[in-house]
Amino acid sequence: MPRAEFRRSIRIVLGGARLTRRGITFLALGVGVGIAGFALGIPILLYVSSFALALPIVAVIFVRTRESTLSVSRRFSFPVVEAGNTTAVTLRVDNESKRATAPVRWRDALPWRPWVTDNGWLPRLTVKSRLASDRSAAQLSYALTPTKRGVFEIGPLVVETTDPFELAWGAWNVGSVTSLVVTPRVAQLATTALIAQSGDGEARVVQRRSSGDDDDAMTREYRRGDAMRRVHWKASARHGSLMVRQEEQHSYPEARIIVDTRLEGYPDASRATVLRAVGDSGLSPSHSVRFEWVVAMLASAAVQLRREGFLVQIIETGQSQLTDAATLHRRSSAEQELLTRLAALTPIESPADWWGEPSSRSFARGPVIALVANPEPATVDFLLSQSTSTVLAVVFVVEPSSGFGDRERFGAAKRPPLAEELRAAGWKVISVQSFDDVADVWNLYVTESRVARERS
Repeated sequence: MPRAEFRRSIRIVLGGARLTRRGITFLALGVGVGIAGFALGIPILLYVSSFALALPIVAVIFVRTRESTLSVSRRFSFPVVEAGNTTAVTLRVDNESKRATAPVRWRDALPWRPWVTDNGWLPRLTVKSRLASDRSAAQLSYALTPTKRGVFEIGPLVVETTDPFELAWGAWNVGSVTSLVVTPRVAQLATTALIAQSGDGEARVVQRRSSGDDDDAMTREYRRGDAMRRVHWKASARHGSLMVRQEEQHSYPEARIIVDTRLEGYPDASRATVLRAVGDSGLSPSHSVRFEWVVAMLASAAVQLRREGFLVQIIETGQSQLTDAATLHRRSSAEQELLTRLAALTPIESPADWWGEPSSRSFARGPVIALVANPEPATVDFLLSQSTSTVLAVVFVVEPSSGFGDRERFGAAKRPPLAEELRAAGWKVISVQSFDDVADVWNLYVTESRVARERS
């Protein structure tokens, strides 16, 4: 069901005024008594019928007139939250009408089941004034714990009211929606054995120094404008002139993560439309459980490798959705930039081999990780071109969870199976399921990294 139709169905169910079961009972009773009074010729029954029919109608009119003009502003304690974490939602409701409102119930609309929050009471709001005792606004709050990544629209606020006899019930939407960015969950992964331990902390570096005395390698002649705190007095005394400490040149070990983002590589994405039709989820039509596992591993692996000191380059097989966040460097803020972009990452239709030539930057010295499900031939050929015998190249293949397997690989009946083709090119192939724990699967990669280190 498209999002517009979903919103429309919410408004049909929640919006406007309708009779309650009690109101429908009164309506049916009025009709029945009226027919009996007319058939039996008893005037008193006609009076009772008129009264029973009038009550529900008056109740509906009463509920409709209770609708007030309210404005709503919504704020999150964490506008960007990791899936599974909780953010506090604070709403400020202002009375914009020229009459006071009665206490009513409220609920906030959600884009996932159960579609709305629990009921709460909105207190009576007075007309806006400049008095200190002005209570024309109220602050509401609740906790929200999204379980899946994505960019979701929270709201609008749904206000509900009934008549004193509860014969009619009415609800109307107040305010607009507010976007909430839910990033993928980052799992705690084990440390790899790809680089040596060092004392530089989170970002380990390789320092390049010229041959000769250590002091000579660390210093240069004083230049006008150099800070005096950088003067190296020992080297200055030996050279007979001022010498200053030069900045150390750092180079970072490099790693590549290739992720298949082409819609053709995820056969289970085509079944998402059926799932949405029965209201199973509010996700995009291209939702795929195998792709969700790929994104979860991508987020966790990229963060782990960056914290180990790698300069991480993420290569998408579809047209780039990560753009400038595809390179993860030493700045810790780069992690948040990447995770925020991953919240909206989705399988897309993209021309084959759009990526063209590989990046001009050489990543031949670092490990290569590929994340795929059922890649098409052009994507497989690209993977074959990225593996080298001098680096650790591991591909995670997310297998189908059903026993039927994937369809024939794009009619390429003469091509060898995917795993054999990749192994022949030097890739280490790790087959996983979409329900496998990311941290457990990563331990297999750690084992491969130890083997690669022992051989080097």
